[in-house]
Amino acid sequence: MKLYKYRYGSKRDLESLKSDYFYAPHPSQLNDPFEGRFDESLFYTRFDELEKNYRQSTSSIKEAADVVFAKIRENVGIFSLSKTQIDELLWAYYADSHCGFCIEYDFEKLTALKQITASFDVDYKEYSPMGNIDPSNELNAAEILKDTSGTKSLSWEHEKEYRICVEPVGILNYDFRAVKAIYFGLRMPRFSKDLGENNKKLTKELVKVSQQQVMVALKGRGIKYYQIVLKPNSYKLDFQEVEDIYKNAQKYKDKVSVISKDLIDYNDYGYGIEKHYFDKVEEIISREPYFYKLNSIHISKEESIRSKEPVIFAGFFVENNLIQIKRYFTLRQIVEEHQSLHFEK
Repeated sequence: MKLYKYRYGSKRDLESLKSDYFYAPHPSQLNDPFEGRFDESLFYTRFDELEKNYRQSTSSIKEAADVVFAKIRENVGIFSLSKTQIDELLWAYYADSHCGFCIEYDFEKLTALKQITASFDVDYKEYSPMGNIDPSNELNAAEILKDTSGTKSLSWEHEKEYRICVEPVGILNYDFRAVKAIYFGLRMPRFSKDLGENNKKLTKELVKVSQQQVMVALKGRGIKYYQIVLKPNSYKLDFQEVEDIYKNAQKYKDKVSVISKDLIDYNDYGYGIEKHYFDKVEEIISREPYFYKLNSIHISKEESIRSKEPVIFAGFFVENNLIQIKRYFTLRQIVEEHQSLHFEK
Protein backbone atom coordinates (compact mmCIF):
# COMPACT_ATOMS: atom_id res chain seq x y z
CA MET A 1 0.00 0.00 0.00
CA LYS A 2 1.29 3.45 -0.95
CA LEU A 3 1.02 6.20 1.66
CA TYR A 4 2.10 9.83 1.51
CA LYS A 5 3.50 12.32 4.01
CA TYR A 6 3.59 16.02 3.20
CA ARG A 7 6.56 17.88 4.65
CA TYR A 8 7.37 21.55 5.16
CA GLY A 9 10.72 21.06 3.43
CA SER A 10 13.00 22.04 6.31
CA LYS A 11 16.46 20.86 7.22
CA ARG A 12 14.90 18.91 10.10
CA ASP A 13 12.52 17.15 7.69
CA LEU A 14 15.46 16.15 5.52
CA GLU A 15 17.49 14.91 8.49
CA SER A 16 14.71 12.54 9.54
CA LEU A 17 14.49 11.23 5.97
CA LYS A 18 18.24 10.73 5.75
CA SER A 19 18.31 8.97 9.13
CA ASP A 20 15.33 6.71 8.31
CA TYR A 21 12.88 7.65 11.04
CA PHE A 22 9.55 9.36 11.56
CA TYR A 23 8.12 11.09 14.61
CA ALA A 24 4.72 10.03 15.98
CA PRO A 25 3.38 12.79 18.26
CA HIS A 26 0.86 12.52 21.07
CA PRO A 27 -2.72 13.24 19.88
CA SER A 28 -2.69 16.49 21.87
CA GLN A 29 0.02 17.77 19.50
CA LEU A 30 -2.10 17.24 16.37
CA ASN A 31 -4.03 20.04 14.67
CA ASP A 32 -7.57 18.77 15.29
CA PRO A 33 -8.99 20.02 18.65
CA PHE A 34 -11.30 16.99 18.77
CA GLU A 35 -8.42 14.50 19.00
CA GLY A 36 -8.43 12.09 21.92
CA ARG A 37 -11.87 12.94 23.28
CA PHE A 38 -13.44 9.68 24.38
CA ASP A 39 -15.38 8.22 27.28
CA GLU A 40 -14.61 4.70 28.45
CA SER A 41 -17.52 4.56 30.92
CA LEU A 42 -19.45 1.94 28.89
CA PHE A 43 -16.68 -0.55 29.56
CA TYR A 44 -16.93 -0.10 33.29
CA THR A 45 -20.75 -0.11 33.18
CA ARG A 46 -20.56 -3.45 31.42
CA PHE A 47 -18.25 -4.82 34.10
CA ASP A 48 -20.65 -3.65 36.82
CA GLU A 49 -23.51 -5.45 35.04
CA LEU A 50 -21.47 -8.65 34.91
CA GLU A 51 -20.80 -8.46 38.63
CA LYS A 52 -24.47 -7.83 39.37
CA ASN A 53 -25.89 -10.53 37.09
CA TYR A 54 -23.32 -13.27 37.59
CA ARG A 55 -21.96 -12.35 41.01
CA GLN A 56 -18.41 -12.57 39.75
CA SER A 57 -15.67 -10.12 40.55
CA THR A 58 -14.39 -8.09 37.60
CA SER A 59 -11.71 -6.23 39.54
CA SER A 60 -8.85 -7.85 37.60
CA ILE A 61 -10.51 -6.98 34.27
CA LYS A 62 -11.07 -3.40 35.43
CA GLU A 63 -7.40 -3.15 36.37
CA ALA A 64 -6.44 -4.40 32.91
CA ALA A 65 -8.81 -1.86 31.35
CA ASP A 66 -7.21 0.90 33.41
CA VAL A 67 -3.83 -0.06 31.94
CA VAL A 68 -5.14 -0.09 28.34
CA PHE A 69 -6.89 3.27 28.59
CA ALA A 70 -3.96 4.89 30.39
CA LYS A 71 -1.66 3.64 27.64
CA ILE A 72 -3.92 5.04 24.93
CA ARG A 73 -4.24 8.40 26.66
CA GLU A 74 -0.59 8.84 27.58
CA ASN A 75 1.74 6.65 25.57
CA VAL A 76 0.46 6.15 22.02
CA GLY A 77 1.78 8.33 19.21
CA ILE A 78 0.03 8.88 15.88
CA PHE A 79 1.78 9.14 12.52
CA SER A 80 -0.69 10.66 10.07
CA LEU A 81 -0.39 9.99 6.35
CA SER A 82 -2.54 10.40 3.26
CA LYS A 83 -3.55 8.16 0.39
CA THR A 84 -3.03 10.93 -2.15
CA GLN A 85 -0.01 12.96 -3.20
CA ILE A 86 -1.87 15.49 -5.36
CA ASP A 87 -4.27 17.22 -2.98
CA GLU A 88 -3.77 20.96 -3.40
CA LEU A 89 -4.97 21.75 0.13
CA LEU A 90 -2.56 19.28 1.72
CA TRP A 91 0.26 20.89 -0.25
CA ALA A 92 -0.90 24.27 1.04
CA TYR A 93 -1.36 23.22 4.69
CA TYR A 94 1.51 20.83 5.32
CA ALA A 95 4.09 21.55 2.60
CA ASP A 96 4.60 25.29 3.10
CA SER A 97 2.24 26.41 0.34
CA HIS A 98 3.75 24.04 -2.25
CA CYS A 99 7.37 24.93 -1.32
CA GLY A 100 8.02 21.63 0.47
CA PHE A 101 7.95 18.00 -0.60
CA CYS A 102 5.88 14.85 -0.20
CA ILE A 103 7.24 11.40 0.68
CA GLU A 104 5.83 8.19 -0.80
CA TYR A 105 6.08 5.26 1.62
CA ASP A 106 5.50 1.56 1.18
CA PHE A 107 3.39 0.67 4.23
CA GLU A 108 4.64 -2.91 4.51
CA LYS A 109 8.30 -1.80 4.52
CA LEU A 110 7.54 1.14 6.79
CA THR A 111 6.27 -1.16 9.54
CA ALA A 112 8.53 -4.18 8.97
CA LEU A 113 11.29 -3.46 11.50
CA LYS A 114 9.20 -2.34 14.47
CA GLN A 115 5.92 -3.66 15.81
CA ILE A 116 3.13 -1.10 15.64
CA THR A 117 0.10 -0.87 17.92
CA ALA A 118 -2.53 -0.27 15.23
CA SER A 119 -3.12 1.15 11.76
CA PHE A 120 -6.34 2.13 10.02
CA ASP A 121 -8.13 4.42 7.59
CA VAL A 122 -9.71 7.45 9.20
CA ASP A 123 -13.50 7.48 8.98
CA TYR A 124 -15.25 10.80 8.34
CA LYS A 125 -18.67 11.53 9.82
CA GLU A 126 -21.07 14.42 10.22
CA TYR A 127 -21.56 13.80 13.93
CA SER A 128 -19.04 12.84 16.55
CA PRO A 129 -19.25 9.21 17.76
CA MET A 130 -17.01 10.01 20.71
CA GLY A 131 -19.67 9.84 23.39
CA ASN A 132 -18.76 6.26 24.32
CA ILE A 133 -16.43 3.52 23.19
CA ASP A 134 -18.03 0.36 21.82
CA PRO A 135 -17.84 -2.19 24.66
CA SER A 136 -17.88 -5.09 22.18
CA ASN A 137 -14.22 -4.26 21.46
CA GLU A 138 -13.38 -5.45 24.97
CA LEU A 139 -9.71 -4.83 25.74
CA ASN A 140 -8.25 -4.97 22.24
CA ALA A 141 -6.06 -1.85 22.14
CA ALA A 142 -5.95 -1.78 18.33
CA GLU A 143 -9.74 -1.83 18.04
CA ILE A 144 -10.17 0.70 20.84
CA LEU A 145 -7.74 3.03 19.07
CA LYS A 146 -9.98 2.95 16.00
CA ASP A 147 -12.76 4.28 18.25
CA THR A 148 -10.64 6.90 20.00
CA SER A 149 -8.50 8.09 17.08
CA GLY A 150 -10.09 6.80 13.89
CA THR A 151 -12.91 9.26 13.28
CA LYS A 152 -12.85 12.91 12.19
CA SER A 153 -15.40 15.41 10.91
CA LEU A 154 -16.36 15.60 7.23
CA SER A 155 -14.30 18.79 6.91
CA TRP A 156 -11.16 16.62 6.86
CA GLU A 157 -12.42 14.08 4.32
CA HIS A 158 -10.30 15.40 1.45
CA GLU A 159 -7.16 14.37 3.36
CA LYS A 160 -7.87 10.64 2.84
CA GLU A 161 -5.94 10.02 6.03
CA TYR A 162 -4.38 6.76 7.13
CA ARG A 163 -2.97 6.48 10.66
CA ILE A 164 -0.19 4.42 12.19
CA CYS A 165 -0.27 4.20 16.00
CA VAL A 166 2.95 3.35 17.83
CA GLU A 167 4.25 3.00 21.38
CA PRO A 168 5.76 5.01 22.86
CA VAL A 169 5.21 8.54 21.56
CA GLY A 170 8.25 9.71 19.61
CA ILE A 171 10.73 8.46 17.05
CA LEU A 172 10.36 5.19 15.14
CA ASN A 173 13.12 3.93 12.85
CA TYR A 174 12.16 2.18 9.64
CA ASP A 175 13.66 0.27 6.71
CA PHE A 176 15.04 2.93 4.35
CA ARG A 177 13.52 1.03 1.42
CA ALA A 178 10.10 2.13 2.67
CA VAL A 179 10.72 5.47 0.94
CA LYS A 180 9.84 4.87 -2.69
CA ALA A 181 9.57 8.38 -4.10
CA ILE A 182 9.80 12.09 -3.35
CA TYR A 183 7.43 14.60 -4.93
CA PHE A 184 8.76 18.16 -5.13
CA GLY A 185 6.24 20.95 -4.60
CA LEU A 186 5.37 23.40 -7.36
CA ARG A 187 7.42 26.15 -5.71
CA MET A 188 10.23 24.14 -4.14
CA PRO A 189 13.63 25.61 -5.15
CA ARG A 190 15.69 23.34 -7.38
CA PHE A 191 19.15 24.39 -6.18
CA SER A 192 20.64 25.76 -2.96
CA LYS A 193 21.48 29.05 -4.68
CA ASP A 194 17.76 29.60 -5.21
CA LEU A 195 16.97 29.57 -1.48
CA GLY A 196 18.04 33.14 -0.75
CA GLU A 197 20.41 34.61 1.82
CA ASN A 198 17.80 34.99 4.57
CA ASN A 199 17.26 31.22 4.60
CA LYS A 200 20.61 30.69 6.35
CA LYS A 201 19.49 32.81 9.30
CA LEU A 202 16.49 30.62 10.13
CA THR A 203 16.31 27.87 12.76
CA LYS A 204 16.61 24.19 11.87
CA GLU A 205 12.82 23.90 12.06
CA LEU A 206 12.38 26.63 9.44
CA VAL A 207 15.52 26.68 7.28
CA LYS A 208 14.54 25.33 3.87
CA VAL A 209 16.26 22.80 1.63
CA SER A 210 16.35 22.52 -2.15
CA GLN A 211 15.54 19.63 -4.46
CA GLN A 212 19.24 19.12 -5.04
CA GLN A 213 19.89 18.82 -1.29
CA VAL A 214 17.20 16.15 -1.03
CA MET A 215 18.84 14.14 -3.82
CA VAL A 216 22.26 14.49 -2.17
CA ALA A 217 20.95 13.26 1.18
CA LEU A 218 19.14 10.27 -0.33
CA LYS A 219 21.59 9.25 -3.03
CA GLY A 220 22.20 5.56 -3.62
CA ARG A 221 18.74 4.49 -2.39
CA GLY A 222 17.01 3.93 -5.72
CA ILE A 223 14.36 6.55 -4.96
CA LYS A 224 12.28 8.04 -7.77
CA TYR A 225 11.71 11.79 -7.95
CA TYR A 226 8.71 13.65 -9.33
CA GLN A 227 7.90 17.30 -9.91
CA ILE A 228 4.37 18.43 -9.11
CA VAL A 229 2.90 20.38 -12.03
CA LEU A 230 -0.38 22.07 -12.88
CA LYS A 231 -2.68 19.94 -14.98
CA PRO A 232 -3.63 21.89 -18.14
CA ASN A 233 -7.14 23.35 -18.34
CA SER A 234 -8.10 22.28 -14.82
CA TYR A 235 -7.71 23.02 -11.11
CA LYS A 236 -5.94 19.71 -10.55
CA LEU A 237 -2.33 18.78 -9.84
CA ASP A 238 -0.27 16.24 -11.72
CA PHE A 239 3.35 15.06 -11.54
CA GLN A 240 6.21 14.31 -13.91
CA GLU A 241 9.27 12.17 -13.21
CA VAL A 242 12.57 14.02 -12.95
CA GLU A 243 16.02 12.50 -13.26
CA ASP A 244 17.99 11.66 -10.14
CA ILE A 245 21.19 13.64 -10.65
CA TYR A 246 23.00 11.15 -8.37
CA LYS A 247 21.59 7.97 -9.90
CA ASN A 248 25.07 6.47 -10.29
CA ALA A 249 26.06 7.01 -6.64
CA GLN A 250 27.28 4.10 -4.52
CA LYS A 251 24.44 1.98 -3.18
CA TYR A 252 23.30 2.94 0.32
CA LYS A 253 23.86 0.32 3.07
CA ASP A 254 25.54 -2.00 0.58
CA LYS A 255 26.89 -5.00 2.48
CA VAL A 256 27.13 -8.78 2.24
CA SER A 257 26.78 -10.90 5.39
CA VAL A 258 28.25 -14.36 5.88
CA ILE A 259 25.55 -17.00 6.43
CA SER A 260 26.25 -20.55 7.57
CA LYS A 261 24.92 -23.21 5.20
CA ASP A 262 24.14 -25.30 8.29
CA LEU A 263 21.01 -23.20 8.80
CA ILE A 264 19.61 -24.14 5.38
CA ASP A 265 17.26 -27.12 5.21
CA TYR A 266 17.66 -28.45 1.67
CA ASN A 267 14.85 -31.00 2.07
CA ASP A 268 12.50 -30.38 -0.87
CA TYR A 269 9.67 -32.55 0.56
CA GLY A 270 8.96 -34.09 -2.81
CA TYR A 271 8.76 -30.83 -4.77
CA GLY A 272 11.90 -31.65 -6.75
CA ILE A 273 13.56 -28.30 -6.01
CA GLU A 274 17.21 -28.11 -6.99
CA LYS A 275 19.73 -27.13 -4.32
CA HIS A 276 20.78 -23.93 -6.08
CA TYR A 277 17.39 -22.32 -5.36
CA PHE A 278 18.07 -22.52 -1.62
CA ASP A 279 21.57 -21.13 -2.19
CA LYS A 280 20.15 -18.23 -4.20
CA VAL A 281 17.79 -17.39 -1.33
CA GLU A 282 20.79 -17.42 1.02
CA GLU A 283 22.60 -14.97 -1.26
CA ILE A 284 19.54 -12.70 -1.44
CA ILE A 285 19.18 -12.66 2.35
CA SER A 286 22.92 -12.10 2.86
CA ARG A 287 22.50 -8.76 1.07
CA GLU A 288 19.63 -7.59 3.26
CA PRO A 289 20.87 -4.25 4.66
CA TYR A 290 19.47 -4.93 8.15
CA PHE A 291 20.48 -8.60 8.37
CA TYR A 292 21.95 -9.66 11.72
CA LYS A 293 21.26 -13.36 12.26
CA LEU A 294 19.59 -16.08 10.20
CA ASN A 295 16.90 -18.23 11.76
CA SER A 296 16.35 -20.66 8.88
CA ILE A 297 15.81 -21.20 5.18
CA HIS A 298 13.45 -24.03 4.27
CA ILE A 299 10.42 -25.08 2.27
CA SER A 300 7.25 -23.53 3.65
CA LYS A 301 4.74 -26.36 3.52
CA GLU A 302 1.76 -24.15 4.35
CA GLU A 303 2.57 -21.47 1.76
CA SER A 304 3.41 -24.08 -0.85
CA ILE A 305 0.03 -25.74 -0.38
CA ARG A 306 -1.77 -22.40 -0.38
CA SER A 307 0.07 -21.14 -3.47
CA LYS A 308 -0.07 -24.51 -5.24
CA GLU A 309 3.63 -24.18 -6.06
CA PRO A 310 6.90 -24.52 -4.12
CA VAL A 311 7.59 -21.63 -1.74
CA ILE A 312 10.87 -21.21 0.14
CA PHE A 313 10.84 -19.39 3.48
CA ALA A 314 13.69 -17.30 4.89
CA GLY A 315 13.55 -15.90 8.41
CA PHE A 316 16.14 -13.60 9.94
CA PHE A 317 16.60 -11.09 12.73
CA VAL A 318 17.86 -7.54 12.72
CA GLU A 319 20.17 -6.19 15.41
CA ASN A 320 18.54 -5.18 18.71
CA ASN A 321 15.16 -6.42 17.51
CA LEU A 322 13.38 -9.61 18.55
CA ILE A 323 10.94 -9.47 15.63
CA GLN A 324 11.72 -12.05 12.97
CA ILE A 325 11.68 -10.71 9.42
CA LYS A 326 9.88 -13.29 7.28
CA ARG A 327 10.25 -13.58 3.53
CA TYR A 328 8.62 -16.04 1.15
CA PHE A 329 9.84 -16.80 -2.37
CA THR A 330 8.37 -18.70 -5.27
CA LEU A 331 10.98 -20.17 -7.62
CA ARG A 332 10.24 -17.46 -10.18
CA GLN A 333 10.71 -14.74 -7.57
CA ILE A 334 14.02 -16.29 -6.53
CA VAL A 335 15.33 -16.17 -10.09
CA GLU A 336 14.14 -12.60 -10.66
CA GLU A 337 15.48 -11.20 -7.39
CA HIS A 338 18.77 -13.05 -7.70
CA GLN A 339 19.24 -11.69 -11.22
CA SER A 340 18.51 -8.16 -10.00
CA LEU A 341 21.29 -8.48 -7.41
CA HIS A 342 23.84 -9.09 -10.11
CA PHE A 343 22.32 -6.45 -12.37
CA GLU A 344 22.78 -3.86 -9.61
CA LYS A 345 26.46 -4.72 -9.37
